[in-house]
Amino acid sequence: MNTPDPTCWFCSDEVRTDPPPGGFLVDGETWRAGHAPASYAPVGTVILESRRHVLDQAEFDDVESRTCAAVTGRLVDAVRRTTGCDRVYQWATMDGFPHFHVWLVPWSATDDLRGPRFLADRLVHGTGCSSADAEACAAALRDALAVQR
Repeated sequence: MNTPDPTCWFCSDEVRTDPPPGGFLVDGETWRAGHAPASYAPVGTVILESRRHVLDQAEFDDVESRTCAAVTGRLVDAVRRTTGCDRVYQWATMDGFPHFHVWLVPWSATDDLRGPRFLADRLVHGTGCSSADAEACAAALRDALAVQR
């Protein structure tokens, strides 16, 4: 079993400077997920992260391997229903922090950009959303996840 990295933004609540607006939507033994920090991403963007400090799927244990698709699917469905988007892009680089996390980013067919250009514009160059909008969306996402149970 990997031990937490005390310098990792995902592992350490002391290092994590931007907790998810509205709190965690999923907070279990294997996975955590919450709305992305408002200043980083469009409203409705969710970050799914492993609880264990692992780099990527190659390091998943049996439980992580068995449950990753299911938790991702539940979150994608909740994002789609909550935001009304046409697709939910999934983006993971583990570049800033070498800890498994995937961004779930809502995309609408009316948007002028697609694919990597959309992600670069909205996540790298974008202005994010307001804290109030992120918190309201987190509450709606939590409700959508509760209905799925």
